[in-house]
Formats: sequence, structure tokens, C-alpha cells
Amino acid sequence: MQIRLAVPSDLQAAARLWHDRMALLQQTDTCIKLLPDAAARWRIEAERWIASDAVGFYVAEAEGDLAGFAAVQVVPGRPGLRPARLGVILDMAVDLHSARSGLSEQLLGKVRRWLASKDIHHLEIDVPARYPVEEAFWRARRASVRFNRYWLEI
Repeated sequence: MQIRLAVPSDLQAAARLWHDRMALLQQTDTCIKLLPDAAARWRIEAERWIASDAVGFYVAEAEGDLAGFAAVQVVPGRPGLRPARLGVILDMAVDLHSARSGLSEQLLGKVRRWLASKDIHHLEIDVPARYPVEEAFWRARRASVRFNRYWLEI
């Protein structure tokens, strides 16, 4: 398994992984509504991530296939609260059709090292409310609930 910085040629495969994850989450969360061109829109945004110095975008490659990715961005903290800057997971997905033990942990390791190189020591993650697998992953790494984010159609 090789984990490296993403390049534009990775984006088609990464978009498929992203789309597979969103399609899975959509089955239990009615708030997720994929657009017909969702993967294409995601790729456009991911191109911006690759070009940005404020984003660390890593892919995991195994035997020539993209097995997963993680993208993290440095953002300002909330006014009046510590920390002044933190990392935010923009997106993270692994191949749902091929089990690779420890892949998410390896991607997180790259994210942590990238953030540490920027003197960032806190990471914010949006965990799907109705997907206990991801919640268990983050809790096992001692992530704690800081805010509950709600969705309201108005």
C-alpha cells in the first residue's frame, strides 16, 4: 500500500469511491440527495483541493488501484475559542468492495503528520449520524463530540 499526495489523474477513481460512500449513506439518511452530476461536481472541487496549499489530499494506492483517500483543510477556529486554527476533514472514503485492514488508520496517519507539519493539533470531523461504522472508527481514536450539527429544511 502506497499513500501519497493526490494528483489530477487520481480524481476519476476517487470520485467513484466518494460516490459509492454517498450512495451507501443515502440509504439511511434522507438528507443526502445526490445530484445527477454529483461525481463530476465533486471532481471539480477536488481539483481545487489538489491546487491548494491549505489542503492535504492523500490517496492510497494498492496494486495500481485507488483504495481510498482523505482530504483535510486548515481553517480558522471559531472566534473566541481555542484553537485558533484547526484541521477539518473535507472528505474521506475507502473502497467499500475490497477490505484492506487498517487503511483508514493509515490515511489518518498521513493527515495527522501533514497537520503536525503545519503546527495544527486539532481535527474536526463530520461523522454521518446514521452510520455507526464511521462513528465507531472515530470514537476508537478518542474523538469526542464537540458540537451537534443539525439539518433543517426551511
